[in-house]
Amino acid sequence: MALGAGEPAERLPAAVLFLPACFVIEVILGGPAGIYGGTSVRFILLAASCCALIFAVLIRGRMVRQHLLPMLCVVGFVILNGIWIVIVPVLTGTSMHWALREPHAFIVFVPVVFFLAVLRRDQLAQASLGLQRIVVVTSLILAAFQVGLWVFGTLYTELRWAVPLGLRVIFGAAVDQVYVGPAPDGFFRVFWISTLWCVLSFFWIPVAFPTARFRRVFQGLLLYDILVAYTRGIWIGVIAGMIVAFAVTLTRHNIARSLARSLAVGALAAAVLGANLTMPGTHERGLSRAESTTSREDVSINARLEQAPYLLRLWYEHPIVGNGYGAYSPIHLRSDEAPYSYEHMPFALLAKLGVIGVLLNGIFLAGLGLAAWQTRQRSRAQAAAFLGSCVALLIAEMTNPMVLNFVSMSIFACLLVQWSSLVSAADRAEPWQAGSIPGRMESDGATRAERFPRELPL
Repeated sequence: MALGAGEPAERLPAAVLFLPACFVIEVILGGPAGIYGGTSVRFILLAASCCALIFAVLIRGRMVRQHLLPMLCVVGFVILNGIWIVIVPVLTGTSMHWALREPHAFIVFVPVVFFLAVLRRDQLAQASLGLQRIVVVTSLILAAFQVGLWVFGTLYTELRWAVPLGLRVIFGAAVDQVYVGPAPDGFFRVFWISTLWCVLSFFWIPVAFPTARFRRVFQGLLLYDILVAYTRGIWIGVIAGMIVAFAVTLTRHNIARSLARSLAVGALAAAVLGANLTMPGTHERGLSRAESTTSREDVSINARLEQAPYLLRLWYEHPIVGNGYGAYSPIHLRSDEAPYSYEHMPFALLAKLGVIGVLLNGIFLAGLGLAAWQTRQRSRAQAAAFLGSCVALLIAEMTNPMVLNFVSMSIFACLLVQWSSLVSAADRAEPWQAGSIPGRMESDGATRAERFPRELPL
């Protein structure tokens, strides 16, 4: 049903989406904490977004029930993890202070529920596409900034001292959570947690801007940003995500063309990477970084291996239900400010959630993936973007304490919006594809994107 001039309640959702868009932009560009002058702008925008969406529901007088299954999934996921936030810590004696603090980012799922309650199915499809475009454009700005810092720090070593000063002006006290400087092997590293948005945007570009002339260039910029982040877990995750996304897009009709295009793009990427490795000292550092993934002599890998026995010992205390969120080993603290934070996330999650918690959360994530996989015939490009980005982010976050932070949960919330749109589109009589306007059909009854599906991400 099209929005009419005399239907203010139907036009209202377009207006209330402004604040959630501002929230997403701030999470991407606002630094690790989003605190300015002692004020958490991030949480103010989140609260304002929730209020605006609730107001839209009240104005309409009812909730849209076209997305009941996605809403139940989101609410069920929060309730499920709530057991390990409230009940399990009480049973195991884990500090409630840390149990509430570690998973505080779950609050970002609240606006997702109201988002689904406000928008009809056709509105959700358009809003999801708009969200993808906002995320991609903002991530490109972030990538350009981070790559620019890397170029400056690499070429002008005598002026590196100016970089921390400039970042302190931009991010304030949060600059302590930003790593910009030489790594132990001399590589000038530029990384903060918002870099994870560039991983998501790399997979979202083909569906957000399917006909963009410089789409490959933009993907290259995002890849370069991931390169200068110098995090092996993210590199491995992106490669695995690309393989998954490529497999989803393959059909009997495009397999030869897809393989040829992927080989061409891969050769170009290898040439660019080779050109970078020819820089003085970079070749040796690149080889050392690649070899360190299987080495036990690397400092960061040793730190993760050192955590393993302590986390396993913590798990042995309550192997079935775990110790709850906020749990930590008192004889091996990674930090005093966040003692529950560990880099060896598989063992950390096992110690916190136990066998039951890990199994139930794994079933939930597997269910999301299976539902997305089943939509590939109708929305192949979107399904590939969702599955590829999920695999990439999941692998990347297993090597750093990033799973439960605010940025990661905000990314997960955006993926849930995309997933909800995928599931809703699969239930429609007239499916839609990324890059097409819902409802605008070709003369033969199929959208252009459906007849000519685009490959992801190469």
